[in-house]
Amino acid sequence: MIEKGDNVLVGLSGGKDSLILLVALKHLQRVSPIKFNIAALTIDPTGGKFNSSGLKNFCESLDVSHIYYPYPIFEIMKIRNKGSPCSFCANMRRGILSGIAKDRGFAKVALGHHLTDTVVTLLLNIFFSGRFHTFRPKTWQSRTQTWVIRPLIHLPEETIASAASSMKLPLKDLECPYGKNSKRTAMEKLLESIKKESPQAEYSALSALKKAFWAD
Repeated sequence: MIEKGDNVLVGLSGGKDSLILLVALKHLQRVSPIKFNIAALTIDPTGGKFNSSGLKNFCESLDVSHIYYPYPIFEIMKIRNKGSPCSFCANMRRGILSGIAKDRGFAKVALGHHLTDTVVTLLLNIFFSGRFHTFRPKTWQSRTQTWVIRPLIHLPEETIASAASSMKLPLKDLECPYGKNSKRTAMEKLLESIKKESPQAEYSALSALKKAFWAD
C-alpha cells in the first residue's frame, strides 16, 4: 500500500479507528526501511464548531503535521434532506480529503475503515442497492489522481476498540446527528445478530470478498 517516498495524508476524525491508524502508520514510519511522509487532516463537518485542539496536540506528540479544515457538511445534509445521509457525508468527506491531498502533493490518502465497516457496507449495498460492492484495500481516484488506502481493512472493529482502550487514546469523535436511525446502524445491528450465531461471520465475509471482489 505504501511505497518509497510516498506522501500519505491520514483522514483523522478523532475516533478510535483514525487514531489507531495514525499511531500504526507513525510506528511503521519509524521501523520500516521504506521511507515515507505522513500528515493528518481533520475535516470538521460542523463548519467550525468542533474543537480540534486535542487532535492537534495529539499529532504534535507524534511529530505529525495536522491540517484542520472546517466545512458545513451537517448543515448541507440538513438542507438537502438526503435519503442516505451516511453515504452523502462519506462521499463529501472523501471528496474534500482527496482534493486537499491533490492540492498539497499527497499521492495517497489513508482511511481508517476496518473489516466491520467493510462488511456493513457490503450488506447495505446488497440489500439497498442490489449490488455486491464494498470498500477495497486500495482504490485509485482518477479525478484527483490519488490512491485511497485502508490499512486496517482486515481488522474487526472490536480489535481496534480494544487497542484504543488499552492505549488510552484521546478520542474526540463527533456524534453524527443522523446516526441513530440510519440504514447503516440497522445493518450494524444485523451484523451483530449474525455474529451471535456465527462469531466468525466477518472473517467468512472477508474470505468471500478476497475470492470474488478483491481478486481483480
